[in-house]
Amino acid sequence: MLKYQTGAHDLFSQKEIPNYITLSDAVCRYVDAKKGQDLRTSSFKQIKLYLQQLCINFKGKQCHEISTSMIESWFRKCGWKRSTIDGVLAKIGPFFNWCVREKYISASPTKGIMRPKRDESEPCIFSPDEVARLLSVSFNKDPKLLPYLTLGLFAGVRPEETMRLNWDNITEHGINISGHKAKTRQRRLVTIADNLAAWLKLRGSLPPQNRQKRLEAIRRTADVTWGHDIMRHTFANYHLAYHGSPDRTAHELGHRDTNMLFRHYRQLVTREEAEKFWAIYP
Repeated sequence: MLKYQTGAHDLFSQKEIPNYITLSDAVCRYVDAKKGQDLRTSSFKQIKLYLQQLCINFKGKQCHEISTSMIESWFRKCGWKRSTIDGVLAKIGPFFNWCVREKYISASPTKGIMRPKRDESEPCIFSPDEVARLLSVSFNKDPKLLPYLTLGLFAGVRPEETMRLNWDNITEHGINISGHKAKTRQRRLVTIADNLAAWLKLRGSLPPQNRQKRLEAIRRTADVTWGHDIMRHTFANYHLAYHGSPDRTAHELGHRDTNMLFRHYRQLVTREEAEKFWAIYP
């Protein structure tokens, strides 16, 4: 009788049989391998967090025992929304691809995952009056936070990118977001609008300390509702409405094309509202 050995080839199917290893052992090896890739601390922590949750949910399982349907069941049990699932897959997907490379599995179980339909609700943005109120409160109560707010509102800089900037990155030529400071690792030079230039002349802390606590205090006083990526969404919509150029707006946001622009930053404002937005000066 033909006996199969670990790592051997099936003579009938010509498919390589996986080298059996527990999920937890594979995760430990993968994490060790990632340590030498110069990842950002926050990204590395997220990878470890989601892989730890994976190990807890499939405790005692070997890598080759994890199926696509099992992962889908895990997502349903957690009750995660589409955006969360996308984030989790972005972290565990490369792990399973690595497992394929190491011949622990023959195919990644994250391939072909059936995800919930994307939430088509409109992205939340600030009205010009809310922006003016927010900046007025910051100007009077916490002026050192103004650079953080205005870079997000009038340049669309991501919050995590702003926290990596300092005043040396801002010149008369624009906001220089180098590759190691950008979310996508791609360098870009962001245009400084006239009103943003006026706000930045007031200076302030860059990056700010105790950002969340201070931001919440300003938000409450200004009586505005905060939402996910609201400053970047606000910038994208008013920039698109004012300039009427999807390519230009996508370029300022650091997108390679306009596909993401139309998926996530649908035009919600009028030209008149955009003119009012870009006329907000200190």
